[in-house]
Amino acid sequence: MGGQRASSGGRAVAARARRERAVALSAELIVDRALELTEREGSAALTMRRLGEELGVDPTAVYRHFRDKDDLVLACMDRIIDNAYASLQPGLDPGDWRAVLRAVAQTSWAMCEAHPAIYALTFYRVTGGPGERKMVELLLSTLAGTGLPADRTVLYYRAFIDAILGVCGMKAATHSLGDGLQEKDGSAWTRIYAVLPQAEYPAARAHAQELAAVTQREIYTTIVDAVIRLIEDALPT
Repeated sequence: MGGQRASSGGRAVAARARRERAVALSAELIVDRALELTEREGSAALTMRRLGEELGVDPTAVYRHFRDKDDLVLACMDRIIDNAYASLQPGLDPGDWRAVLRAVAQTSWAMCEAHPAIYALTFYRVTGGPGERKMVELLLSTLAGTGLPADRTVLYYRAFIDAILGVCGMKAATHSLGDGLQEKDGSAWTRIYAVLPQAEYPAARAHAQELAAVTQREIYTTIVDAVIRLIEDALPT
C-alpha cells in the first residue's frame, strides 16, 4: 500500500510539473524549439508529439498556441523573415532602392542557408505574420518611392520577391536531399550530358563542363541583377 501511495504521489508530482511547464509555454518558445529541432534533425522530425517531448510538456499544450502543425510551420517561417528584416535595419538607407533590394536578397540567402528545412517547406507560402508584413511594407514602399506607378510597383515587387524566394527555396530543398543525392544531381552534367551523342545533342554536350561549374549563388546574383536592371529601365525619366 505504501509503495502504491508513493507511486501515485510521484505521478501526481510529474503531472503537476507538466502542467506548470505548459502554463509557462509561449508561442515564441515553441517556435524557438521547433526551429532548433528542424535545424538539428530536419523537417521530418517536426511533429507535435516530438515537439512536446522537446519542451517537456504534453503535446496538447502546443495546440493552445497553434491550431495545427501547418500553423506552427508558418510561424517558424515568419520568425525567419522577421530575423531577416531585423538584420537589414542597421545602416539601411531606404532611399537607395538598389541597396535595399540587394540587402534583402543577401539576407534571404543567409536565412535559407541557416534554416533550410523550414525554408523548403514554406518558401512558396504566405505567412501573413508580423515579419512578413514588415518585409512587404519595406519592399513596396521602397519601390513606390522610385516614382513607379502602382501597377508597376506591385509587378516588380512580385517579380523580385518570387525570384529570390524561388531560388532560395530550391537551394533549401536541395539541402534536404542529403550529400549522396546532392552529389548525384550535381554530377549529372558531366556524368550524363557530357557524354550524350554529339550529333543529337551538340549544344548540351559542348556546354556540359560550364553547366557543372556554375554555382547556385552565381545564378541567384544574376537573377537579382536582372530584376534590378528591369526596374531601372522602367523608372520614369
